[in-house]
Amino acid sequence: MSERIISVAISAFGIIASLPAPARHGDVLRKLQDFNPLIIRGERQGFLTDAGRFVNRRDAAVIALAAGQIDKLMSAPDLYSEDLW
Repeated sequence: MSERIISVAISAFGIIASLPAPARHGDVLRKLQDFNPLIIRGERQGFLTDAGRFVNRRDAAVIALAAGQIDKLMSAPDLYSEDLW
């Protein structure tokens, strides 16, 4: 079975924060801003896989296509949560 994308995620300052589908990256960012308004300065947007890995948007696109989670990308070459849910 191939690796699959399971949630949006934000990586910042050594912390990975995520929310389950159908959350968007903006949902995670709002939660992080409640915790620390400075957190978004160093953030990287990506996704979590079912293997527990944080991957960037481009790697996530490759994974989602290979796993058959999507047929095409709306904004190639990057994956957006709107592509998935």
